[in-house]
Amino acid sequence: MTIKNNIRRKIIPPKKAEFYWIAIICIVFCELLAYTWVRTESTQTILQISTLQKTLAEKSDYQKALSIERNRLKSDERITRIAKTRLNLSTVTINQTIYFPATETKGKEY
Repeated sequence: MTIKNNIRRKIIPPKKAEFYWIAIICIVFCELLAYTWVRTESTQTILQISTLQKTLAEKSDYQKALSIERNRLKSDERITRIAKTRLNLSTVTINQTIYFPATETKGKEY
């Protein structure tokens, strides 16, 4: 003997949980995308800074070398040596002071 169940089952509509899950997944995806972008930009910035620091160090060394070379070229010994060897100038100085007669100008006296 079987008993018949005359109670009707209520059809419960499914809850709309899909929308909430999609929203949560979109939020997590956007957070991961933002995190990846920030990490990439910070890495690129660090690489640019290190490259610029290297360039700055090279230019600083080059400027120091140029300064040393300029000081060497301006040295008195070098100028004297070039005057003696290439220009055939003598280093003999006269101890006597020679005054040239002043030329007369039109009405002005010095």
